[in-house]
Amino acid sequence: MKRNLLVCSIGALALGTLFSLSATAQTCAAPGAWQPDATGTPAVSGTTCGGDTTAPGYCAGNLDAPGPAYVIQSNFAASRTFTTLTLTGGSGYDAVMYVEAACGTNGACTATGDSTGGTIPSTDIPDGQFFIVITAATFDPPAATSCGTFTITANGSFPVMLQDFTVS
Repeated sequence: MKRNLLVCSIGALALGTLFSLSATAQTCAAPGAWQPDATGTPAVSGTTCGGDTTAPGYCAGNLDAPGPAYVIQSNFAASRTFTTLTLTGGSGYDAVMYVEAACGTNGACTATGDSTGGTIPSTDIPDGQFFIVITAATFDPPAATSCGTFTITANGSFPVMLQDFTVS
C-alpha cells in the first residue's frame, strides 16, 4: 500500500512539474494563448529571457533573432473590437513583436511593431490564427543574447472563431 502511494506521489509530482514547465515555455512548439475580452483584458506580461531560441530569424528569414523569443498564439475574428496592439519593453533591450501565420524563420510577417512606439493596427492583421513573437529588435541589439521583460496590451477583443463543433 505504501509503495503504491509512493509511486503515485512521485508520478503526480513528475506530471505536475512537466505541466508547469510546458505551461511557461511559450515557444513555437508550445505557444501561450491570448484572447483578450472587450476591454482588452488580460494583458500579456512576461520575459523573453530563457525563451525560444529555435528560430535563427523571423518574417520569412528577413529579420534576425538576436535574442530568445516569447511566443503567443491567437485567433483574430472579423468581430474583433481592438484597434491596436501595443508592446512595451523593460530595460536592457529593445523589444519587437512579429505577427506570423507560421512561427519561426519560414513564417512571413503579417505585421510588426516595437517597444519604441510602433503599435500594430487591427487592419494590419487579417482574420485567422497567428503567432505573436516577442524578441529583441534587430535594429538596436545591445548583445547577441538580448532579452528582458515586456507587456502587450490590446484596447479591445479579438474573439475566438468557431472552427468546428459536434452534437452527440
